[in-house]
Amino acid sequence: MGGFFNRFSTFLQTQNIQVSKINFNAGDAFFYSHPNTHEYTGTLAQFSSWLQAFISEHNIDAIVCFGDCRPHHTQASCISEKLGISFFVFEEGYLRPDYITLQEYGINGNSRLKIADIKALNKANDKPLYTHNRFYRLSIAAIVYYIIAWLYKSRYPHYSHYRGMTAWQEAIAWLKAPWRKLRGYVPDKQLQKRLTKQESDNYFLISLQVHNDSQITHHSDYRDVVQFIDEAIASFAGHAHEAHLLVFKHHPLDRGHRDYRELVCSLAARYQVSHRVFYGCDMHLPTLMKHSIGMVTINSTTGLQSVYHKKPTKVIGRAIYDTPKLTDPKPLDDFWRHPKSPDNEFYLRFREYLIEQTQINGAFYGKSPWMYKYLKPTDATSISSDTAK
Repeated sequence: MGGFFNRFSTFLQTQNIQVSKINFNAGDAFFYSHPNTHEYTGTLAQFSSWLQAFISEHNIDAIVCFGDCRPHHTQASCISEKLGISFFVFEEGYLRPDYITLQEYGINGNSRLKIADIKALNKANDKPLYTHNRFYRLSIAAIVYYIIAWLYKSRYPHYSHYRGMTAWQEAIAWLKAPWRKLRGYVPDKQLQKRLTKQESDNYFLISLQVHNDSQITHHSDYRDVVQFIDEAIASFAGHAHEAHLLVFKHHPLDRGHRDYRELVCSLAARYQVSHRVFYGCDMHLPTLMKHSIGMVTINSTTGLQSVYHKKPTKVIGRAIYDTPKLTDPKPLDDFWRHPKSPDNEFYLRFREYLIEQTQINGAFYGKSPWMYKYLKPTDATSISSDTAK
């Protein structure tokens, strides 16, 4: 959502690369102003054959998309593999802020990055330029996107959003978010203060992900975050030291869609650990990490932040950074009592390798310095103006 791919197309065309764009709904079309735009109005079942014909007709040699697990994108990946053309995926950065991810073939569980290929690199010394990424730009883009897609939905009769929610459902969820933030802000800050003022680390941190994140639905064995929460509390109750606490940190972008407070309280009571399990959203994640014993996550990129802070980290799903030198390979039941710290020297080499192979200094809702590097002043001005829009 937003103007990133429009800016990206501008950049590619300044490099004498021909670009075609496929829109699946009116929201896609609204944010794109270049020619060679094509509307797909068929069914999902018809898309593979349509795309294969499109690639042949237009002599396409690479496909670029955002996310590799959306239904149309999954088919595009298979078609590109079959036809021997490149398939590139943009996604939020593995390393944040000021990075976005660009990988060939796919990300996380679909990544073909080989940890064994890491050579003796120098310690990471990256200094990305500030990208001015702003949440309000994402919010405005999302509102416009859903409104436009809803107003002109008759033009794309077979399209259904991959998140499974209508524009009205999304709108209601985002309207709930400010109220939930207002209601929970003070209690969450008080909880953070209590947790971090302790003389010694006495809690494990769980960083929750967006409920319908493709990293959960495609790169883990969980049906839903609820299942993960239940498993985590049950394991903690049965195996953690009685002096230790468990803290759930809700994802801020999922605030309006899900609220797990009652669920966490109910499960903690069932497993008789109500006095040891806590839940909040408006807490500063890096601060919580620094004062924690370690982190448990399905496969969130916050796990890499935990490794950066030299904290034991347990990944339950499939993640690009889930390797024994960085994360703890032991079962979750054993992790609570004997958490293993990451190899910091290996992390520094891994980070350098990850940056070189997958990360770009940029932002989807801010500036992308790499776009300007090879541009003429007039082209850079054009992209800058589009960013402002």
